[in-house]
Amino acid sequence: MIITVATMKGGSGKSTLASCLAVHWHLTGRRPTLIDADPQRSIMRLAARERGLGGVAVVEDASEDASKTARRLAAGGPVIIDTPGFRSKTTLECLAAADFVLVPVKPSPFDVDRMLDTLNILIDRPDGRRPLFRCLLTQTTRDSVIARHIRTELGEAGLPVLTTEMNNRVAYPEATLWGATPSLIIWKGPAAREIAAIADELDAVLGATQAAA
Repeated sequence: MIITVATMKGGSGKSTLASCLAVHWHLTGRRPTLIDADPQRSIMRLAARERGLGGVAVVEDASEDASKTARRLAAGGPVIIDTPGFRSKTTLECLAAADFVLVPVKPSPFDVDRMLDTLNILIDRPDGRRPLFRCLLTQTTRDSVIARHIRTELGEAGLPVLTTEMNNRVAYPEATLWGATPSLIIWKGPAAREIAAIADELDAVLGATQAAA
């Protein structure tokens, strides 16, 4: 299983989402590998800090061959790719290699517009293959009007959105100070429970798809 985290807008929380999901799966007994395909190297910088993402396997490959690296590593367990926050050959190849695409989007009209660019790439692929995908609202404020409005708009457009949101919590940036995620700092804290809920939703979607296949 290759999960590509992608959007054509920087600052959407791609690296945070990818690392949080990988660490959660690692702590629950899976063997995920994180591929840092973003030239900014956010994942690699986290892995170099004190907590080292809890021992999650991290591979750096921001080249156009990142998708080949992902396919090779997928034989050993789930692979999560953190892509550049802009259109590039690397991003396009990683989208093409994905079994599942997770698209983070901040609740703002500008971010939604850029997210749609990502989805258009999935829809307009020349091979006609459209991988399974879900949108995820990130950096939200609980019960905010704008988040509810964006969620409604996406639903009306027929775009699937995960029920769980990544709220704008200080626990996320604080954890990065030590190269960690909230799941490594306070396993039962609000942010860690949020991550677990996202992982559960993904398991439900992917499990249903595999059962149907």
